[in-house]
Amino acid sequence: MLNLQEIRVLESCINTTFGKSSYRDMGHNVKFKTMNHCDDGYVLEVRFETLLNVNPREGIASYQKEYDDKSRKAIDEEIKRVKADFRAEAGRALKIKEFKSDRPGHEPLKESHLEIISYNSALLRGKYSRIIQYHIE
Repeated sequence: MLNLQEIRVLESCINTTFGKSSYRDMGHNVKFKTMNHCDDGYVLEVRFETLLNVNPREGIASYQKEYDDKSRKAIDEEIKRVKADFRAEAGRALKIKEFKSDRPGHEPLKESHLEIISYNSALLRGKYSRIIQYHIE
């Protein structure tokens, strides 16, 4: 479990305040949040978001699958970056473990969601988001 100084180091590594706000790269946004999780210590929540155009002829499911892969890769890259930054600043490795949706006593997370926000017969606008939570050990 991290001590207070290491929590501050982690917060500086995932800083998403003014000036570093969104890590915009290739049209998507990855945000971080740390939460105190009662008895279990801290939780790191990573959220991937993007807006996209959906061709109704190709179907929503194909876009959902494509962005499931893209979001997983982007989140994994950001986690690697955070771990490297944490190791450089704190002098030790950051150990995190992904929460699974079937964990006992917790409500399951909806991993990814593609919501259509604008309907047109030729083109649909959608908002895709994915949330993954990690337990900080």
